[in-house]
Amino acid sequence: MAELNLTQITEALNGMFTPSNHFVFWYDDEGAFADNIAELRENLNVPIVEMAASQQFHTKLQLLEIQEAGGSALVYSPVPKPALNEDFLADFERFSRSYSADAVTMLREELQLPADQQGFVSDQQAFFASKERKMRFQKMYGPKKNPTLTMLAVLSKADEVTLSGVLRAVIHESTDADNSILSSFAKYGVLSQFWDFIAKGYGYVPDEPTLLGLMSAIFLNFAFDQGQAELPDYYYTYKITQVNNAISFIQNSRNLFTAQQDIQRTAEEVWQAVDAAQQFQKLDVSVLMHIDAFPQLDRMIVKWLTGRLLDGDVATKVGRNTLDELISQRQNMTYHEQYDQVYEIELAALRLLRFHNAGDSDDLGGLVQRYTTTEYTIDTTYRKFIQGMQKVSPDQEDLVVPLRAKVENTYLNDYLSTSINRWNQVYAPTKVPTRNLQRKFYSNFVSNQQNRTVVIISDAFRFEAAKELQAQLDQQDKFETTMDWTITGLPSVTYFGMPALLPNHQLAYAEEKKVMVDGQDCDSLEKRRAILQQEDPNSDAIGVTEFLAMSTDARTALLAGKNTLYMYHNEIDNTGESPRSENQVFDAVTRTIDQLGRVIEILRNRSIRNVLVTADHGFIYRWAPIDEANKIDISSFPTLKKEQRYAFSEHPIELTGVGSQKIGDILGNSDQRYVNYPTNFNIFKAPGAGQNYVHGGASLQEMLVPVLEVTTKRGRSQAENARIHDVTANSRITSRQLTVRLMQDDPISEVVTPAHYSIYFVDDAHRKISGETAFVADISDPDPKARIKPVRVTLAEQPFINGHTYHLVLHNDETGVEYTSDYQMDIVIQGGFGFDI
Repeated sequence: MAELNLTQITEALNGMFTPSNHFVFWYDDEGAFADNIAELRENLNVPIVEMAASQQFHTKLQLLEIQEAGGSALVYSPVPKPALNEDFLADFERFSRSYSADAVTMLREELQLPADQQGFVSDQQAFFASKERKMRFQKMYGPKKNPTLTMLAVLSKADEVTLSGVLRAVIHESTDADNSILSSFAKYGVLSQFWDFIAKGYGYVPDEPTLLGLMSAIFLNFAFDQGQAELPDYYYTYKITQVNNAISFIQNSRNLFTAQQDIQRTAEEVWQAVDAAQQFQKLDVSVLMHIDAFPQLDRMIVKWLTGRLLDGDVATKVGRNTLDELISQRQNMTYHEQYDQVYEIELAALRLLRFHNAGDSDDLGGLVQRYTTTEYTIDTTYRKFIQGMQKVSPDQEDLVVPLRAKVENTYLNDYLSTSINRWNQVYAPTKVPTRNLQRKFYSNFVSNQQNRTVVIISDAFRFEAAKELQAQLDQQDKFETTMDWTITGLPSVTYFGMPALLPNHQLAYAEEKKVMVDGQDCDSLEKRRAILQQEDPNSDAIGVTEFLAMSTDARTALLAGKNTLYMYHNEIDNTGESPRSENQVFDAVTRTIDQLGRVIEILRNRSIRNVLVTADHGFIYRWAPIDEANKIDISSFPTLKKEQRYAFSEHPIELTGVGSQKIGDILGNSDQRYVNYPTNFNIFKAPGAGQNYVHGGASLQEMLVPVLEVTTKRGRSQAENARIHDVTANSRITSRQLTVRLMQDDPISEVVTPAHYSIYFVDDAHRKISGETAFVADISDPDPKARIKPVRVTLAEQPFINGHTYHLVLHNDETGVEYTSDYQMDIVIQGGFGFDI
């Protein structure tokens, strides 16, 4: 560093006099500047008081006079500062500033470093030669900070002066041997100190430390700690002594948005470097299920799950956990977003493969009761399975594709075939209760409403989809719902279903895809509106798409003065009927559920109290292509009209696997013609673009349609996030790894919604002293004991005050609300390294 000239000295001294500081003391130990005092006096803004070794008392009298006059002065002494017990000016010096023309001392004082750091500043003059580095050091350094660690933080551009902050900054660059940050550490002579910090903080002390070796040690010790297993001999060289700090580093880094990608990238690099695929394969899945150090572990677990399902081991347990619980746990762990799709596939497959036939029934009501309460979930689960399989990423297809054939076979042959056969054994139009006849819908569900009512008719919106919509609405306290049902006529198609939903006294099948309502055609929105208004002039009809495109004022005008509004929606059937898009029909179901939920919310905001959601018919969808063996040839029988799932004829078709009903019995008239249909999931050999998406036949999936009654509530939602509290019996911290017990206050309901929390400990200054553990409050069980979960938290290896109170924080990640409970520290062996981990 260059020597100071007189101009620099003058500028420095002038800058030291402020309204709050009137005196500056300059002890020039060797009198190097004694000859320059006269020149300095000419340029200094204050007078100079020269003080020889024996003039302290005299000088003090002078300073008292200057002080009484409100003046300022520089006290220059060409001799060393006396010892404290001989210093008559100690009181003045304490409340004044001191100056030294020694550049290193000046820099140290400028940096506000203590005197014992004079050697550090002298050694790092090259580092401080950069104005930018010096300013950043000044900004980051504090009285309790380690200067060398602060320097490392500056060089690495870390966001905090902690060892973990520096390490995060270093691995952000890379874990390669030619890491440029390590090179800068070496350039300024602090690389060995960096590794000393690492050795103390993490207990990583190999002969030749490397970044990849360090991160391998951290990740491996973290992983085996998660699995509560010993580090195997194969990884002995990666054993570290400060495991808790490794755990805290991983946990806290994962919770920092800026570090998440670096941590995952590093985890994948470590996985390859330590031959983890080979070694972790040796661990039992009961151990693996608790470890999320590496994303590849999810791949191993999914592969194991697929093997169990293919072998039919659907009831097997992993430790005390069912397969469902294993999947649920993994879906709440670090890399769940990458594997959510395949876990949902596994869960759907598991539920389908667990299906068991409940036995035969000769009662239509009993069969409907079973389907509407439980068995509809099989169709929903199959839908979810197919959607998952269609969206799974190419690099994960190999994990779940083997399940496809087994699940498809189970759904078609064990469930769907049996369900349709049972339905055809008990179904006849005359057995359907009048209340549940679709052609009585208006008189049974609409005309008796006391408030204005909106009827949403979604083409092909089958019962299981309506149950999902109901579940979504029930999660909000803005709605009350009840589910009813009707049975369509045959064929279960739009041109039979839409007329049946209108007010009618007589329905009649006329000809090619046309059913008349009291002698009137109804195959357009305008014609249906006219029929509605004949029954009630204060009625109207509109398409859902048109309604959603309206302005708020237009919607208000539409609804004004109306008793009944029919709204028509056709996302599902439009998608399924097209050969180009039939394989996307399940996605159309999901979109429809979302769209109808949005419409109902809009109606609530327009003060509509009553909403009915129903459909003209349902459908059957199978992913596997239908083969010739599943096609029924009825070409030798005369037919009036033939489609894949039904055919009209003058006489019933007498053929195995074919059922028949009189059209008159279905429509309630004297029509003697017949509708014929397969009594299983087969189709007739008939022209038709699609074969996987079909409807028109006799099955619960096609004929049983929902009548979802929604009552909306005024006002804002009162729903709140699920709250949790600490129910740990012993609130003493006796170990750096402790398990706390957390209880979810209330079960999930329409007024209690799931919530995500972060669990960690802090000190009185709210500084984290542990890693963060994720916690999901999503339990619906009404039993309070079932809503208690253990959570393991790991404290950092830093000094704590025994007997002092620390605080467990339950932090709601969505709302930021925190609940705390106090714990008393009682750890015998303390850590502490003289720097912040």
